[in-house]
Amino acid sequence: MRRATAPPDEVREMARRYAGGESLERVGKHLGFSPSTVHNHLRSAGIVLRDAHGCGR
Repeated sequence: MRRATAPPDEVREMARRYAGGESLERVGKHLGFSPSTVHNHLRSAGIVLRDAHGCGR
């Protein structure tokens, strides 16, 4: 795992991958972050997260 902070370009990549349907876990594995870190960055960026069934919250 990497540090908990991500530069803006990596947050944009997280958002792009998540919007493309990837899970928090898959996005995190690709970029070297935990799923919870990805979750926190996406929420901070104003991204609406899906629930466990793939629906928006």
